[in-house]
Amino acid sequence: GGEAGGEAGGEAGGEAGGEGVECALSPPEQRALLGLLHGYYSTVSDGLVAAHSELRSIERSNQKALLARGELSEEAAAAHERARKAHERVLTAARAMGEPLGVPLPSLSAGGDEEEEKKESVVVSLSTSANADDGESGGGLYADAEERAFYEQLPDLRAVLPAVLFSEEGDADTSGLEEAMRRLPSCSSRREVDDLASELTMRGLRSARRPLVRALLSPPASAADAPRCYARLAAVLSGAFKHVGSEVGSLVAAEFEQLAERPEQDLPARLRNAAYVGELVRFGLVSPPSVFGMFKACAGAFSAAQLGVVVALLEACGRFLHASPASHERMDAMLGALSQLRSVHRALPPDLLAELDAAIAACRPAEEIEARAAPELPPLQRYVLHLLHEQLTAGTAEVVVRQLRKLPWRDEPEVGRWFAAAALSAAEVRFHAIPLLATVCSHLLPFQEAAVLRVVDGAVEALRLVIDRPGIDFDAAKQSRRRGCLVRLVGELYAYRLLDSRAILRILYWLVPKQDTPSDTSADTSADTS
Repeated sequence: GGEAGGEAGGEAGGEAGGEGVECALSPPEQRALLGLLHGYYSTVSDGLVAAHSELRSIERSNQKALLARGELSEEAAAAHERARKAHERVLTAARAMGEPLGVPLPSLSAGGDEEEEKKESVVVSLSTSANADDGESGGGLYADAEERAFYEQLPDLRAVLPAVLFSEEGDADTSGLEEAMRRLPSCSSRREVDDLASELTMRGLRSARRPLVRALLSPPASAADAPRCYARLAAVLSGAFKHVGSEVGSLVAAEFEQLAERPEQDLPARLRNAAYVGELVRFGLVSPPSVFGMFKACAGAFSAAQLGVVVALLEACGRFLHASPASHERMDAMLGALSQLRSVHRALPPDLLAELDAAIAACRPAEEIEARAAPELPPLQRYVLHLLHEQLTAGTAEVVVRQLRKLPWRDEPEVGRWFAAAALSAAEVRFHAIPLLATVCSHLLPFQEAAVLRVVDGAVEALRLVIDRPGIDFDAAKQSRRRGCLVRLVGELYAYRLLDSRAILRILYWLVPKQDTPSDTSADTSADTS
């Protein structure tokens, strides 16, 4: 028995300590020690998984903060640095223990990351549900399936071409590369761009990348599809040669800053650059924080030139940034800020302001605009709107007046404001019912004088704004229709003696075109005397 135990101990010692070295521990003690080491390694592995999950959580939080505010606070940066160092320490300890034990490291791609990805995928599916049916509803990242394929379905060159084409060895076919790059401006479809990317790689692009990067910086102005095709080529090649996409994105963004230093010069070049930046954003070659910085720089000096650049950026990537979950909140705030700037800077060219309105509207889905434009109204206010917008006809005018008189005017002070707003809005959309609205106001005057006077004052003020500030609405047909409705409403109110002659003469004077001549002073004096 002792000989057997010695032989077993010698064999175990040879396995544990190497040839010719006996282990001082008996086999049961070895098994116990090995169990302790495995248990300790299991604890270290759990700590590694926890440290990795914490680091990934901090990185996701920092990424969201960076997209929302454009910068990280010192506390967030310090927390990330502490988590990174802790993760490195635990990872080093796990490797040091795992290698002698012959145990692999735990998988760090599972666990909390998968749960977080599932949560984020729910958010993505909610915001891009329109794309699930090939983008037919038009409210997602892309307008249709073809557009989504152009931006998302990129070929993997490393999977379809020989690996030797991606090594650093070998010479490039210079003449063949130059010939292929000369075809770049003529590319106008997804297939042509992908074929060109494959040909460039086979011609030896691995050793002549810099000339291609320079060629990708200047899409031709003559081709409308050039920016999106150039951006797709950069994205396809970036999958095989990582630095191609990053260099193109950084150089185009740097060109944007250089052109911004002389905003009134080279405006066509600035507009082409802004459109190209937007396409690179959609391919992920320019980060959303960078383009938000461009928006902010243009909004800081809101001139006509800067407005054109903003419109170009919105048309190129505004809808994409608004529909992307990671940048939706910040893009929505940016659209609100641009709308406020547009309302303040009315002296800018009307055609540019109209283009800005159209670009902002195109960034938001139609259903979102309708939801914002239709807030929930109190039941009593809805009833007032129902009476004046739907019930009022030539045969029901007396019934509408009786129902309006029954409203709680004294108990609910807002009824007067609701009535005035409903009357003015009905006049702007029901031209044929304007005489009936004046009739209702005339019959209500003995009972609710304040509310009727609110309608009269509102009609005169709205007409004055339309006459004095014609640039407030850039839809000419809508503006003309609104002006005609308000003029007829004022005329009907005068017919019921709710306005006097002086008010009508004042409105007529507003309608007379004015010129900067010395005769204006005498005209003003005669009008005031009248």
